[in-house]
Amino acid sequence: MKTRNVIPISLLIAALAVAGCSGAATPAATETPAPPPTSPPAVVATDTPPPVPTATTAVEPTAEPTATAEPTPTAAASPIEEPTATEPAAETSPSEKLAAAFPSSPTAAGEVILVTGRVLDTNGDPLPGAAVEFWQTDSNGIYDHPGDSGTANRDPGFQFYGTAIAAEDGTYAFRTVRPGYYEPRPKHIHVKVRLDGRELLTTQFYFEEDRADLGSEGVFAQAGGLGDMLILKEAGNVDVNGMLTALLTNDLVIDTGSGGALTPTPAQTEGPYYPVVTVADYDNDLTAVP
Repeated sequence: MKTRNVIPISLLIAALAVAGCSGAATPAATETPAPPPTSPPAVVATDTPPPVPTATTAVEPTAEPTATAEPTPTAAASPIEEPTATEPAAETSPSEKLAAAFPSSPTAAGEVILVTGRVLDTNGDPLPGAAVEFWQTDSNGIYDHPGDSGTANRDPGFQFYGTAIAAEDGTYAFRTVRPGYYEPRPKHIHVKVRLDGRELLTTQFYFEEDRADLGSEGVFAQAGGLGDMLILKEAGNVDVNGMLTALLTNDLVIDTGSGGALTPTPAQTEGPYYPVVTVADYDNDLTAVP
């Protein structure tokens, strides 16, 4: 690239003066140069040719934008939400299941209790479908039986007997009341277990608060050294529809003839007041009479 040489303005003035002294025909008025500018002539900057684009400055034609170059209005308007983790469903506790099984309000007088446990064979395997029967006195120690002289005064809000069917895990459950004392016997609940039409066990449950008196009680003494297997164990309290209810437990181990290491629950007499009704027709809530 060539650059034009710029002659200093002082040399140009001197050259014009020499030409005037030598008798040149050019009029002086036209020979007088214009007053020097205070800044370099503009032609100096404009006479420089513009730079020629190099290969590195060449602009390639851009490709036409594709349809995916711009987000669609739906994508722009709807932010992507992170998937939320699904919380595992909380498992229902045995106590909550037990409480939910008795939604009715009690009509019976006395202390309401829950009695639960499992029906097992001597191998420790559950016996689902086994029918567990309860019958007992009301909270005043009176049976619903024609042989009881006080039966006319029995609690009309109490059911007196009922049936629970063992679940797949062998669990049975009753809501009842703590029975009264039937002199001269301690408090007790009569129990019978049936399976597939067979009567497998007849026994009785007793209460921890009577333990001191049980040793001298004739019927209980028939269990010998296995008497502890007949005493209901206190297992805390369960909130049933806003009512704090004592929970008592005991398993019923049945000798089905299949062998096994568990000791069967000892038998007890059914007594003189076995119900004169079909117990299987009554549910497992003895505290509520419709």
